[in-house]
Amino acid sequence: MMKVFFVPVLIVASFSFAAMAKTMELKKNTRSIFIQEKPKWQLGKDLFGMPFIYFSPQENGQRSNISFTDTGANLELDIKSLATSQNDYQKGRNEWAAQVGATPLSHSPYEVSINQHGHKIHKIGFSYEHEGKTYNENSYYIECRGKVLFSKSLRLSVNDKHDKDFNDLIQTLDCGGV
Repeated sequence: MMKVFFVPVLIVASFSFAAMAKTMELKKNTRSIFIQEKPKWQLGKDLFGMPFIYFSPQENGQRSNISFTDTGANLELDIKSLATSQNDYQKGRNEWAAQVGATPLSHSPYEVSINQHGHKIHKIGFSYEHEGKTYNENSYYIECRGKVLFSKSLRLSVNDKHDKDFNDLIQTLDCGGV
């Protein structure tokens, strides 16, 4: 009898905790991007040509980061076109690596999913070695209310726990405004 009473209390407590997650608004002009606030993460604005970059706490000498840009593009991505252009993406990343003295290690295949707000998420990735460190980056194209948002994550390979943070941010991302 005690176990039956104890389990529902735990379920209620976990739902209450999830509901308490804070949402952060990233506003540029008349549109907004809403993301989940992460403890100890810091938001940078207008850095490296990106309107918003969210930085993790430092770990292994580096801070993982994910950027958010409202492209303003008024189109729906053609999934077939993106999937077939993954060779162009890979070629472009390999050319970039050669320019900066990095060594390409692997490419993550193109994939598409739907986040918790019903937005299509197109994702493709790249892993490389530079100056003795291995990095993982992912590019996300998010269809959000008829517009396209671009997001890019970057982390040291050893900071793999930040993939969960990036995934949480992308899965809970929403948008609003004109």
